[in-house]
Amino acid sequence: MEGSMSGTWGFTTSRPTDARYGDDVAKYAMSNGEQGLKTFVREVLQNSNDARLDNDDPAQVTFRLETLEGDDLKAYLNALDINTWSDHASLAADTESGEHISEAMARIEDEKSLRVLTIEDQNTQGLLGAETADQSNFTALVRDVLFSSKSGDTSGGSYGLGKAVLWLYSGLSMVLFNSSLSEPTPRDDSPRLIGRTRLPTHKSSDGDTVYQGHGWFGNVDADESGARPESLWGDEARQFADDLKLSRPDSPGTSIQVVDFRVPTAEERLADEELADKITEKAIEWFWPAIYRGNLEVTVETDTETKSASIAEYPRYTPFTTCLNDRTAATDELTEAGDVVEKPITLTIPAKTDESGSTEGDLDLLVRRANPDERYQRNSVAFVRGAGMVVEYYDRDKVVVGNEDFHAVLLGGRARPWGTGDNPSDVDDVVEEFLTTAEPPQHDEWRRTESLANTYKQGFRTAVEGIKPDVTDTLRELVARTSIAARPVPKDSGTASRSGANAGAAPPAASLPVVSVSPATPTSPLTRRTTTGNSKVKSNP
Repeated sequence: MEGSMSGTWGFTTSRPTDARYGDDVAKYAMSNGEQGLKTFVREVLQNSNDARLDNDDPAQVTFRLETLEGDDLKAYLNALDINTWSDHASLAADTESGEHISEAMARIEDEKSLRVLTIEDQNTQGLLGAETADQSNFTALVRDVLFSSKSGDTSGGSYGLGKAVLWLYSGLSMVLFNSSLSEPTPRDDSPRLIGRTRLPTHKSSDGDTVYQGHGWFGNVDADESGARPESLWGDEARQFADDLKLSRPDSPGTSIQVVDFRVPTAEERLADEELADKITEKAIEWFWPAIYRGNLEVTVETDTETKSASIAEYPRYTPFTTCLNDRTAATDELTEAGDVVEKPITLTIPAKTDESGSTEGDLDLLVRRANPDERYQRNSVAFVRGAGMVVEYYDRDKVVVGNEDFHAVLLGGRARPWGTGDNPSDVDDVVEEFLTTAEPPQHDEWRRTESLANTYKQGFRTAVEGIKPDVTDTLRELVARTSIAARPVPKDSGTASRSGANAGAAPPAASLPVVSVSPATPTSPLTRRTTTGNSKVKSNP
């Protein structure tokens, strides 16, 4: 690029009358401000999982924690053009967000160390798209704010909020990207490298220039003041990636580096090894469906160890995966520990506002009777759709008072046939879209959302709000113990012997387990309808 400077920071300018940015508005929509590692891991892995190439290979994601010190730190900061960046950060210090960034700068200077977290994925699409494209992977992840271009909007995230956690978890609000593209570009060669920082709006020291706050690390056009810098490509990008600890394999995918990684709500700064443990645990907790199906592989690396998020390494999730493993051998009743029962729950989806999409589909509930030693997430239902992430663990512990403990999985949309060998149907695709639209920006439940209201006609609220009551009613029927009166009375029951009219009588009513079972409708013993929603539970004959 004629008149350009490579590997430096450039900040876009604005007019004094333009809107000012004091903070990143996206963080106020993320988990009510409680950004724990759960939020970060879910959003990062969701992005990589969604970008997996359409083949039989998994998306491979590696979290790499490094702490830079001494000469390594000096070389890194020099390659990062830290002086240009810090000049702008200092000009924004009079805002609340800018003050926090200044505190992070002072801490790094005092400790003379800097932690960086690099998330490297492979077998994914990479940052496809031109710098000025309206919709592309590049513009969605790097350029745009609160805007998503994920195709079909049935991927894990469709609000464009997930990427916000990258900057929220950086003490300097700075993120770097290095990507090997899955599709060649007409004029540029992979890799593609660019960085972005989100600072508050600030003025130059002489007060004559207003900077929007958004800054990019890349190719800066020295002849066009205030223009947005563009990506570095090819050998030049590769050289800067080496200097910035951001080198990656040539295979398609993207490496994302969070500079000065920290957990915003943590009371103390965790050691790398402890962070690695927590990241691994969160990965398996929320993505065991994708990992189990071979769509996703996750490892976490530090200077001293490598950890794998696998079912074998975390057997506490085996009760959930067994629901899928033993699905084809499901029984009619939960007679013994380890038994699996399958029940479909009908979801009646109303038409969209354009009159399309009205259908009646099934969510499949798989329930497994728990062993006594299986305590993790016991009596919870994992809600899953085709994205392969657990949307939520629905706690139904109250349902089993006096009944049998269980683990359960509710499969909806394109996940419904998992474990059967069948492919998703056209109806499953319609259900997938409905459930996706029913997820809020955090993607942590299925409920009434503004998107549902804007997309579907009357009946959407009854449909989505009827899912949980129907799940609860079905569980009550499945986990209820056999009537005590029908069981033989133990010889040594610890109670006084009975004689005469009381011999063989059942225990007093107060000692019986309380089980609430919804009666079947008089019209059919196979179908019942709840009063809380329009979805039905159908029992297999």
